[in-house]
Amino acid sequence: MLYKTVTNLKRHYNRALNFLFDRPLNPIDQPWSEIKAGLPTPPLKPENYERLLYKALHTIGYFKSSLQQPRLHQHSFAVRVRITDQHHTIEPWLTYPRFENGTINGVISTRSRSRKYKTGTEIRLPEAAIIDWMMVEDGFLLGGYSIRIGIKNVERYYRKNIYDQLPYQVDDGHDHFEHNLNTPEGAILLLGDAIDARDPDRIRACKDFYREALYLLGTSSSPKIPRPITNDMVQVLERRLEEVFMAVNTMPITAALHEAKRYFLYTRPQRMNVWEITEIRTYYNPKLRTLHIINVQETPEGWKVLSNMSDVQLYPRPKNDKGPIMDLTGDHIKFYEDYNFPLFLKNRNKE
Repeated sequence: MLYKTVTNLKRHYNRALNFLFDRPLNPIDQPWSEIKAGLPTPPLKPENYERLLYKALHTIGYFKSSLQQPRLHQHSFAVRVRITDQHHTIEPWLTYPRFENGTINGVISTRSRSRKYKTGTEIRLPEAAIIDWMMVEDGFLLGGYSIRIGIKNVERYYRKNIYDQLPYQVDDGHDHFEHNLNTPEGAILLLGDAIDARDPDRIRACKDFYREALYLLGTSSSPKIPRPITNDMVQVLERRLEEVFMAVNTMPITAALHEAKRYFLYTRPQRMNVWEITEIRTYYNPKLRTLHIINVQETPEGWKVLSNMSDVQLYPRPKNDKGPIMDLTGDHIKFYEDYNFPLFLKNRNKE
């Protein structure tokens, strides 16, 4: 109770200072100059690191290729590394990065508690030290997963102070996983390529209709499905699923998946070794934002896409939509993680 009272008093005190002096208060222990340079280091929690490292290390291929031959609107390349010495573990941003023979060279551009690794020092480290990467593409932050996650750990009231100082815009992002069957996200992206090409063989290579049918029957609680489930039942549903999916995804459509920014927000395990991936797609011409919940499963041939469990239009908000409230009106302070996704999924199942 005392802690909550002190926290509230501190918040109101800071708001009063902000109002009186008309200047933003810095909510993180970092100079404004580093934040204005586009290299914030907001606090991270231990549970953040697994998802951070997974995304950064599986998407760094796009960063490396862009660094070698940057396009006109690609700049501000930097990597974040973890350095451990006898006294401290620090995670500074390195600018002017160069990859050479399994190492990363760069200049330390954010301050740290270590006297040895001061700002402006050029160092060389093994690539294994990299925990994040960032660049600016067309005015938007790309990568920067530690920035995105860390700012969400800051109290909501203070987030705007950070965003207003950054030299780029922060949207949902665009996850450049390699388009292959080695990761769940890569399999979803590869399927998108196949659908854009209207190539039936490539689509079938990314899908597994038999496993999809088995999963749908095995997890269904409908009393209309006879038990036990037989192989004939699975094969009948498999043929029907393939027929419908191929008919829908080989017809001409206006919106191509390669035109969307695709951000993989949320991952959670399901029954029968299936994983549920929540994806956000943003189209800019015209402005459209959608949410997709997709089941994937690992097979001997790699990850395969099973089924879309839900497709929701987030923006513009559909008329007469009384579903779960997900306010995505363009306010850059709000993030999807602020909403209770397990509750959202529970409500979705009820409907």
